[in-house]
Amino acid sequence: MLNKFTVACSLAALAVFFPLIQAQEAEAGEPASVVIPDDCMKCLCQASSYCNLTAPCTTGSQYLCGPFLIGVNYWADAGQPTLLPDDDPNATGAFEACAQDEACAQRTVRLYMNEYAQDCNEDNVTDCEDFARIHVLGKSDSCFAKMEGLPFYRVFRECRDAPATV
Repeated sequence: MLNKFTVACSLAALAVFFPLIQAQEAEAGEPASVVIPDDCMKCLCQASSYCNLTAPCTTGSQYLCGPFLIGVNYWADAGQPTLLPDDDPNATGAFEACAQDEACAQRTVRLYMNEYAQDCNEDNVTDCEDFARIHVLGKSDSCFAKMEGLPFYRVFRECRDAPATV
């Protein structure tokens, strides 16, 4: 009977303290992995380009490419992912190839969010709303700016508010 009680107490203590230990490890330099649900990625893509997988890179004030309209600095901040692990990220066209490839572009967004995720709308949860802000407004304090008037945000909200399809 004492052994069952000891085991039960040990398990209870582990359940309480394990998340705290993990949080301390993450704070000690190992970044916590951010999970971006697929429905969120879909809405980020939809709001960026209506998920146009064949759109050319934009010209003008910003050079943005692919279905997520990724910029060169965004890609670089995400670690310069490439189509294949052995590809040279400094090769001419490496950015465009990745940004215009759906899987590589998604990987870029996920890596960027993993690096810069934060609670931009200050609701004590880092979720898809925050990822949308970071994706469009940028990392650090930029994500706290208002974005409700942007076309991106209107399409993003329509996507997020749409009933889930099975």
